[in-house]
Amino acid sequence: MTGESVTRELEALLGEHRRDRDGGDALARAVMRHAGGLAPADREELMRHLLGLVESEAPGIWPVALEVLVRTGAPATARELASMFASEHTAEWSDALVLALLRLGNADAVARCRAYVRDELRLHHPGALPLLAWLYRESLDDALSMGARYFAEVLGAAAPRDPRLIVELHRQLPRQLDGLLAVSTSAVLDLIDRVTQADEAAGRVLAALIAEHLARPEARARFGGRAVGALGEAIRLRAG
Repeated sequence: MTGESVTRELEALLGEHRRDRDGGDALARAVMRHAGGLAPADREELMRHLLGLVESEAPGIWPVALEVLVRTGAPATARELASMFASEHTAEWSDALVLALLRLGNADAVARCRAYVRDELRLHHPGALPLLAWLYRESLDDALSMGARYFAEVLGAAAPRDPRLIVELHRQLPRQLDGLLAVSTSAVLDLIDRVTQADEAAGRVLAALIAEHLARPEARARFGGRAVGALGEAIRLRAG
């Protein structure tokens, strides 16, 4: 299979899914099905082509290419993606690459991912919150420290309340809980306690926000009834 034939086949799949409104999920699954039917050498050529689309930030297709590479992730793929870290790209691309490396669990890239997430959180960039949510799984203590500082600064008594940050925090809070609860229920309480140590008012606000999310009907389905039950009273006490 040549690069030209790979391009034609991907363009055909893109055309079939052009009107999808699912963030590229159906297209990614279609590419994966297509890859599964290829001979090993052709599949490798396809993966090389997808890596090229990601590195060139090909308009309209690079996020799908990256998602396929993550879902079919292999150690070699993670190494190739990690090698792109230092290249110049948009903030959206950089965030997506770091998230991909965290999802792949690439041990060699975790230190660089930590530094990237730390810098983005210090700048209060909302795009860093999904990265923090995954970093809990890979480097819990570091992620808790970063998260505590961020939430204390954004929610603290002396903090100027940026409405956009607060809206994004609300939107991202379920992902934060996903990441924390992937480790343990105590990780959630540890985050609240660290925020409280940095800024008591911020700790109460964060506890109240989490309590509100856990009280929603969909919370038990998403996080599990046992986790919601175990956290409920402890978080309510911290909310004051």
